[in-house]
Amino acid sequence: MLQGLRACVLSGGMSCRMGRDKSLLAHPQGGCWLTHSIGLCRHLDLPVDVVSSISSHRQLVSTLKGVDCKSDPFPGQGPLAALSAVFGQAKVLALLVLPVDMPCLDSSTLVRLIHAWQEQPSVAVVSHDGNQLQPLFAVYPNHSVYRDALWSQLAADRLSMHDWLGRVPHRVLALPYGALRNLNCPADLGTLEE
Repeated sequence: MLQGLRACVLSGGMSCRMGRDKSLLAHPQGGCWLTHSIGLCRHLDLPVDVVSSISSHRQLVSTLKGVDCKSDPFPGQGPLAALSAVFGQAKVLALLVLPVDMPCLDSSTLVRLIHAWQEQPSVAVVSHDGNQLQPLFAVYPNHSVYRDALWSQLAADRLSMHDWLGRVPHRVLALPYGALRNLNCPADLGTLEE
């Protein structure tokens, strides 16, 4: 059913607002935020790339089946730059991208996004939480239209995901806000238990 789809977990952020590595925070369902994100994708039998240049992330995923850790080629430059590590892989039709700091994501939300992409696989599907686009939870075709626009923006030092979306074909999928909550600071952690 998901042949050609590969997951990409973005986990290389500096976590400055959180004050510690978000990827390694304990998840209420067990493990940490990073292993939770990986587990959602592996539950759907998707191969997973974790993009990070942090050695503890590489060590954590090194023993997990179906998971590869790719170094962020532009550490500290944000998610658009990090995506350049995974675009262009052979035999990959599209990338299911998710950030490690959406720990409320669940399998059913991933399935909804994947089904929306399958309706028109040549066009990206980007989630919307009712307030704003969430370009870090999306499915992006591994097509030259997307890759070329990405590289063009990086060459111009334009690192905004929203700018990139303005240059590539995409559809918007409304999903429940609760699943897409982006937790960035210690005060946000209480909402994880809700």
